[in-house]
Amino acid sequence: MKKSSLLLLAAGLTSGGAAFAQSNVTIYGIVDTSVRYISNDNQQGQSNVRMDNGAIANSRIGFKGTEDLGGGLKAMFQLENGFSSDTGAMSSPGVLFNRQSWVGLAGNFGKVSLGRQNTPLFDLLADHFDPLTVGNYESNSWLPAAGSLIRTSNMIKYYGSFSGFNLGLSYAAGEKAGSTRTGSQISSSLQYTTGPFSVGGGWQQTVSALNSSYKHTTINLNASYKIGAVKLFGGYFNIKDDAGLTPTYISMPGSLAANAVDSNGVGGTLGIKRKDNGYFLGTSYQATSALSLTGAFYYDKSQNVSINGLGNVGDGRRYALVGWAEYALSKRTQLYTTIDYNKAKDAARYELPGQAAGKDNVTSVGVGIRHIF
Repeated sequence: MKKSSLLLLAAGLTSGGAAFAQSNVTIYGIVDTSVRYISNDNQQGQSNVRMDNGAIANSRIGFKGTEDLGGGLKAMFQLENGFSSDTGAMSSPGVLFNRQSWVGLAGNFGKVSLGRQNTPLFDLLADHFDPLTVGNYESNSWLPAAGSLIRTSNMIKYYGSFSGFNLGLSYAAGEKAGSTRTGSQISSSLQYTTGPFSVGGGWQQTVSALNSSYKHTTINLNASYKIGAVKLFGGYFNIKDDAGLTPTYISMPGSLAANAVDSNGVGGTLGIKRKDNGYFLGTSYQATSALSLTGAFYYDKSQNVSINGLGNVGDGRRYALVGWAEYALSKRTQLYTTIDYNKAKDAARYELPGQAAGKDNVTSVGVGIRHIF
């Protein structure tokens, strides 16, 4: 009995090895660390010099792989953990794969994946249209992608390509007993590229996990055009939110709005409909094979800014100018420097750290190094 069991186990290992030979698994990651000066880093308006996790890209380590199932069909998976390179701490304490955790199938029909994933709207901005590729630190990442939930658990996502169009669709279940709507999310993106010109947009709706009558909705439109070594970007976004999520997403740490976030992750007041309209413009220039330069401008006009505990504090405006230079020491290692200036007016000042001290702007300057493996 024991001998036959061992023979069956050996046969299983052999066949498993044959299957694994048709598979591949990759370990990959980014370690990005910078030293930055921030002019107003707390509610007293005091300056600070600190080491931060990245400025261009969040540090991460991940595993991804594919298996050829034959007939043009592939099985795929991705597991990705975000961490703070300056401390070694996990980006989301207690969550091992906070960035990506999914498995799926890909074929002639496109790709279907299930698990924790980026939303199609976030992928569209980060990979194609935001000139900063959705910046990494709080003073340059608040718009447009940070105006919405950028990755979601319990998601089924589809990507497909049709005659030059790239389509992304996703649905994330709120998993609330008795209500399929509460806490759910729908996200979509559509992009068309012809030669150097690309245009795309997306729509995303996240329903409150506390009350299904309230939701956060984002509409986004973008375009880009490449002329030789120069690439131009532009985009528009519209956000409507009565679920109290917008202040949570876009406020800088240390601000009054950020401190108002409750245990449910809500920073605004349920039922007060906040509206945001804005746009961004940017350009990137590949000056040499090693040196690239990027500049961007972001603007947001907000109405009915609600803050937990304060209620509706009125309307506001916020502006950001960002510059970034990157020098490649190799294909995997880059040195960079960044500078950004944020200014807020009226109710938008609650989103900046120094508002309590009468400060209406934040300037930061940093230098860093990034290694990709």
